[in-house]
Amino acid sequence: MLTTFLIALNFSKGNTFPPLAEMQADAQGNIALATIESKAGSYTGVDAAGLFWSMQTSNKVDTAWQAAETRLTALVGQQQLAQMTFALRSTITPVKTEAIAGHTGAKIYLPVTSINANGKPPVVIILGGSEGGDSAGRRFGLKLAARGFAAVSYPYYSPNTPRGQEVPGLPKDFIDIPIDGLDALYKTLAARNDIDSTQVALMGGSKGAEMALLSASLLPWVKAVVAIAPSDLVWEGFAMDRMLEAGRYGSFSYQGKTLPYTPNAGLDKAFATTQPVLAHIYIEGRKAYPERAKAARIAVENFKGKLLMIAGGDDQMWPSLDMANNIVTSRKTAGLETELLAFPKAGHLVGGDGYSPNDYYTPFAMGGNAKEDGHAQTVAWPATMVFFKKALQSGK
Repeated sequence: MLTTFLIALNFSKGNTFPPLAEMQADAQGNIALATIESKAGSYTGVDAAGLFWSMQTSNKVDTAWQAAETRLTALVGQQQLAQMTFALRSTITPVKTEAIAGHTGAKIYLPVTSINANGKPPVVIILGGSEGGDSAGRRFGLKLAARGFAAVSYPYYSPNTPRGQEVPGLPKDFIDIPIDGLDALYKTLAARNDIDSTQVALMGGSKGAEMALLSASLLPWVKAVVAIAPSDLVWEGFAMDRMLEAGRYGSFSYQGKTLPYTPNAGLDKAFATTQPVLAHIYIEGRKAYPERAKAARIAVENFKGKLLMIAGGDDQMWPSLDMANNIVTSRKTAGLETELLAFPKAGHLVGGDGYSPNDYYTPFAMGGNAKEDGHAQTVAWPATMVFFKKALQSGK
């Protein structure tokens, strides 16, 4: 019996995402997404997460749907045979969430049980990218806490948008973001007795990966880093709502001083298409300012802890795989081991767990595609959990 499955996912805003897959049921009429091939539809082949990463956004709004509601429907032709409804949740165990006093927008997600024998969960500090605000914390905080980590969302910048500033009180421009703020956050965490502040990791994507690697090279308390779509250099700063004078501002500061940075170049190449390829401004900037790039290189050899990087070879936001390979070389020269998960056909959006739609709207080219990015995420996410457990576990 050839059965067509329709799945639609509803978030709180009411948008639906209806992918399709055609699958041959077994003799008992069962379909197992992890083992049965999709012969046609939104994706083909065997892929347990295929119906999820292949979802497409829709303008349809159905107010009867609940937040995170998922409906799985079995059809033969136009005849509906069965339907089930469930909810996608980041955790099925209770997670305690607290604001962290003295640090604007920062939150901690505390698990019920720790991965550590001492009962105190190790800490993963989440650093978002150029999107700013708290979106990275919302995306990963509960998922990390559900797996036994104390997840800390640290929004460090929140740009002006048509809807205003998501986290008022944070810097609105990505200029001279102080690494000292992250150090101050650690000191606050170290004063708590319900977490293991001797085991702290940083996890960041894109500009957040740049910040994570830079911070790890400067701050001795960082034990491990996961850098998604990373950079080996510190780059020029920017503002979301206006153009700044080229080459004048840096992205990060430390102890009151702007850290060396590489100016961008190649704007003409970047904006030569309707969907700009920003990778050009970084590729051309490195070529145009070799001495500035040398000074702005992140001293990853100063970080003696564990490092996992995840990068796509078709990243069109910036050349993250090339930059990740530079980091591997620098650390290998210093006798330091580094893990790199490279996905040659994936783009910038390699962060996630593969169970969300990969058609995020952006005015810029991301590279990759839903299938390649989804595959990268479903491989990288469990590898990230294994990495954190090995790097941060303490006690017997």
